[in-house]
Order: sequence, then structure tokens, then C-alpha cells
Amino acid sequence: MTNEKTTSHSIKHHEAELSVWPPMVGLSSLLMIFGFMIAFQWKLPSMGMLVGGAGVVMLIISLFGWTSEVYKSSFEAGLSKTAIIVFILSEVALFGGLFGGYLYNMFPAPEWPPINTPKDVPPLGTALILSVFLLSSSWTIHKAEAHLEEGNTGGFKGWLFLTILLGGIFLIGQAVEWSSLIHEGFNVSTNSFGTFFYTITGFHGSHVLVGIILQVFILIIASRGRINRERPTIVRACGYYWHFVDGLWLLVLSLIYVLPSY
Repeated sequence: MTNEKTTSHSIKHHEAELSVWPPMVGLSSLLMIFGFMIAFQWKLPSMGMLVGGAGVVMLIISLFGWTSEVYKSSFEAGLSKTAIIVFILSEVALFGGLFGGYLYNMFPAPEWPPINTPKDVPPLGTALILSVFLLSSSWTIHKAEAHLEEGNTGGFKGWLFLTILLGGIFLIGQAVEWSSLIHEGFNVSTNSFGTFFYTITGFHGSHVLVGIILQVFILIIASRGRINRERPTIVRACGYYWHFVDGLWLLVLSLIYVLPSY
């Protein structure tokens, strides 16, 4: 009887490992990168938005499918925490390339931002206000995890909802900022600073959006009783990702907003 249970457990574990969703996550991420290449390197913005948008949709579906597959089982399995760390390292490489290209263009330039950049760009004041909301969300998600570890699911859901709210305020503020800048005549094709400004802040904003969607999903399955102190893996993985997104914003703030302002 014991051997049968062990064999059954191993089979379930093996099935969770051999999932179709991780390759789908990788493929969708690749489509997003191709979208940016098509838009900015090959100068086909409409096609780039189409390919990149398809990548975003596929990524969201894949993440939901992957998480649902894991949480349909009666036990936690797989290497989720290791996987999210590897994923974050790949994101570090991605943003490292973007920041490297940005600095490569900035250092030899006689003036940065270029002379045809509208006045008050970048809007440092707005960025600092939005930073308060986003960076505060690192503390609220930490509080949510602490409540889950204590077995207080009500407190966990409350603090997680507050994290979602703070991230949503940040995204709305960024959308308003973009709208205002475009109205002033500053867009992705204005100059090299405009290209990097919208690419880097847009990429970061898309990561914030993915984090919010993941947190909403966690809130939904937590409301159904499928997350507790014995099954915290997805919450911890989401926490790692969210802290990375917040830390990344400090680099975006420093290089895209603060450095050009001075």
C-alpha cells in the first residue's frame, strides 16, 4: 500500500514537472521581444504592436494556466521558487541590455536629453510621486506574506488587495504621464531619448501589470481556500517578482528621470 501511494505521488509530481505551460511562457516572452525589434529596429510599429500584444496575451494565459495546473493538485510540487529566481535573472539580462543601450547613447551625446526634447521632460516630480505608491507596495506585499505565514488569511487578502491598489495607482499615473507627454509632442520618435524613455518605462510598466494580474489571480484562489500557510509557494514567488519590479523602478528612476534632470 505504501509503495502504491509513493508511486502515485511520484507520478503526480512527474506530471507537474512535464507541463506545457513553461515553454508557452518562454515563447510568449520571445514574441514580446520580437515585437519591440519589429517596431524599433525594422520601423514597423503596427506590426510590432501586434506581435508584442500577442506575446503579452499569451504570457498572461500561460501564467494562469501554469498556476491553475499546480493548484489543482492536492500538494505543492515542482521548483517554483527556483524557477522564479531564474526568470528574474533572465529579466535582469533583458533590462541590462536596455540600460546598456541607453547609456551607450547618452555618454557621447553633447547634451542629454537632446536639444529638441520639450521642456520639463522627463517629469521628475510626477515620477517621485508615483515612486511613493510603487515602493510602498513592497512593504504591503511583505505584510501580506507575514499574515499568511501566521495563518491569518483575512489579513493576507487585505494586505494583498492594498498591494494591488498601490500598483494600479502607479500604472494609472504612468498612463496619465504618457498621455500628457505625447500631447506636448514628446513621443517615441522625437529623438533617441524618447525612444529609450518609452521603451524602458513601457517595459517596466508591463511587468507591473503582469504582477498585478498575478496578485488578482492569487486573491481569487485564496478566496476559494486554495492558498494557506501550508501552500505558500505561489505567494512567495509573486513576492520575489514584485520586489524585483520595485527595485528595478529605482534604477529606472535614477537613469531615466533623475540623471537627465541634472
